[in-house]
Amino acid sequence: MFTGTARWVAAAILVIGPLLQVVEFLSENPAGDNAARVAYWAANPARIGLAESSGLVAVPFLIGSFAVVVALTRASSPRLAWSGAALLTLAMAGLAAVHGVEMAAYGLVRSGNLAAAKSVLDGDRLGPPGVVLVVMFLGGAALGTLALAAAIWRSPLVPRIATVFVLGFAVLDFALGQGIVSHIVNLVGLSLVAVAVVSGYSRKSGSPSWVSWSAWW
Repeated sequence: MFTGTARWVAAAILVIGPLLQVVEFLSENPAGDNAARVAYWAANPARIGLAESSGLVAVPFLIGSFAVVVALTRASSPRLAWSGAALLTLAMAGLAAVHGVEMAAYGLVRSGNLAAAKSVLDGDRLGPPGVVLVVMFLGGAALGTLALAAAIWRSPLVPRIATVFVLGFAVLDFALGQGIVSHIVNLVGLSLVAVAVVSGYSRKSGSPSWVSWSAWW
């Protein structure tokens, strides 16, 4: 699928986005209500600056990773691949907007206005745009992850074990709220896909495979 320098670029794109998100959540793993979160921000402005910067820079790399996965899966599952990528790109637009809200609150924390920062994070007065944001972010992420996971499972160019990590990320992040663990799981899963890209992995008969022992997954 990818050859020469392109395979290394594709592999890097797959890894950089989730790695930046791990940095983000290790810098700040939100716990408690927004009042506690704002107080933590005020006490650790450098860490939050790193978290917000890492999370924002991750967005374009994550969108790029969806493009790489589409390239690996579209031959076997075109509808699932393109639908999943479209929904996840929608989710990333929502994620960028979420970071915009958080950056506004972060600016207020840095100026000493903690009450206003909490109000921004609460988002009680966002109205219809707030509903659109939630649907874009959470709806797009949930449905897109399921679609792309199915496409990965069906593609002979991706080891099926990667699907387990993709679904594990979804459960840990969306259902259980385990930010750090879920994003580490996502990083491991996409790292497996990156290794498959670099090594030219394939389950097709007669094709070389760096993990032929796992073809039954």
